[in-house]
Amino acid sequence: MKSTNKLNYTFLVIILIIAINYLLLPIFNINTFGFFPRLVHIATTYILPWIFLYWLIRLVKAIESK
Repeated sequence: MKSTNKLNYTFLVIILIIAINYLLLPIFNINTFGFFPRLVHIATTYILPWIFLYWLIRLVKAIESK
């Protein structure tokens, strides 16, 4: 399988999972309109700083090794 086909398949699966969640969450009485902003808040507060730190450390190591 080509890498672009695999990437398209991955995005399709992610979009499908998100769509199914938005259809099923109201059944369990979960507010879907508040779910996405909360998810973005958690990602920007806790997850993205660690990703940034990881790539910053890799950059520093690459610069030091030259």
